[in-house]
Amino acid sequence: MEQKTSSSIKTSLLIGKKAKVCLLSLLILLNLALRIPSIPHEKGYDSFFIHSLANSISIFGDAQWWINWLSVFGFYAYSYASAVPFVLSGMHQLLSIEMEVIILIYCVVTGVFSIFTAYVLAGRFSSKFTFKYLAALFFSTSPGVMLFSTWEVSTRGLFIVLLPLFIYLLISEIHLFKKIILLFLLLVFQFSIHHLAFIIIPIMVVYTCLLLLRRTKYFDTIQLNLYLIILPIIVISIILPFINRSLVESGSRYSWLITSLISLVRQSGPLFVLSIGGFIYGLFKKDKSINELLLLILFTLFIPAIYLHAYGAYLLLLLIVLFISISFFNVTEISINKRFSSVIFIMMILLSVTFTGFYNHNRTGESDAYWYMTQDTYVTGIWGKSYIPDNSYGLDTAFETGRLFAVSEGHPITPTISAGNLAYGFIKEDEIEYVQNSFLQKDFYFEGPYVVKGGTTVSGRMEWLRQAATNMEQLSEYKYFVQDKYYIKPVTKVVEQNYGKVYDSSRMAIWYFDHDK
Repeated sequence: MEQKTSSSIKTSLLIGKKAKVCLLSLLILLNLALRIPSIPHEKGYDSFFIHSLANSISIFGDAQWWINWLSVFGFYAYSYASAVPFVLSGMHQLLSIEMEVIILIYCVVTGVFSIFTAYVLAGRFSSKFTFKYLAALFFSTSPGVMLFSTWEVSTRGLFIVLLPLFIYLLISEIHLFKKIILLFLLLVFQFSIHHLAFIIIPIMVVYTCLLLLRRTKYFDTIQLNLYLIILPIIVISIILPFINRSLVESGSRYSWLITSLISLVRQSGPLFVLSIGGFIYGLFKKDKSINELLLLILFTLFIPAIYLHAYGAYLLLLLIVLFISISFFNVTEISINKRFSSVIFIMMILLSVTFTGFYNHNRTGESDAYWYMTQDTYVTGIWGKSYIPDNSYGLDTAFETGRLFAVSEGHPITPTISAGNLAYGFIKEDEIEYVQNSFLQKDFYFEGPYVVKGGTTVSGRMEWLRQAATNMEQLSEYKYFVQDKYYIKPVTKVVEQNYGKVYDSSRMAIWYFDHDK
């Protein structure tokens, strides 16, 4: 009888393991399917800037924008966080295939990796497979993660994917010395990825304070009455910036807040509403673990970030996904009619995945016309790479020409932004003018301790030429002019009056300047 029971238990466990492997395999396949390109080429704009930086490493053999040790982390004038460009350049040199394809591979790998970072972190909140699986599902297929892991490289994307891994290591129960070493290495790596790594500091501080507080007699009282502290702070954190406009950068404060909320839902998906239930459950739960307390406090600390249109939704994304998973998991546990509930749950998951899939492969509004590189731009880039000599400098009209610069691998070399202008020689180290930001300023954390002095940027000088140049003598240092026909600049007329095109297509045109004639 005992032998039979033992055998039954073993069989049950084996079936459970097979089911888990099957479900995780299906989740990987789902992530791969969602990331199959439906567009002909790479998308985004920041993606092409990083693309061009990675090209510069492959071309010159090093990071030409490294003029100070802070440049590695993007904390110096004309610098950029270096990890992602180096990863792309390394893959490009190793595999010897087009950088555009390298970016696609990199994005898919990053997206699949997000499954496992979310899964291991969720395991610190619950040992139940269902909860861990839900967290992995909702995180890896959230629009915010999908955006930067589907043929659009961004430093934000890798940072977001690795953040669950950092928090997992922080709250894990591994040997202290090993934990410190791993956290330090990952912290340095995160800072080399994106400036958002600054948020890791309060995460570590809060967790350390909780560990110390747990040793006092006040811990139980505080965790039972935490809602009396958190709720007022959240209300104040939302209302105060709205009243004093401290985080409202322009326009109506009402439209700014509405846009912020729309962005939050847009990047977390339609199941965002469930996160409210998960948060309330965690807040009023009696026996909170230290990890649950960390989750609640971090959400409270970061709630003002909703006003930051560029970063807010991504700062809160992981926390929102965990609250969604808590809410979803709790409902599955208490449901009485399992068959009916299962249908509802499946429909909700399908809604979430469909929402993500739509916005991953489509755009609404004006952005529908230019969210990915056109075939015309790509063909022009290949022509430039084949017929324009190395180290040929040119001026451009900007916009789509930035994509052309990346795909042509600098044929011709045209102005870009920040670190790219230094890497490709548009400014020399001794010409850089910079100012220092105080650590009390917001720009210290988002732009860096040292930034280019206003009015001295290469981008500003180039834009002046595009708008105000009246003769070819002002363009004497350039050999080529690249025009995006959808983005006309006054300098185009000056060029047309003096030279003929050497390349022309429906979208792009290129002129060659023979200054010796």
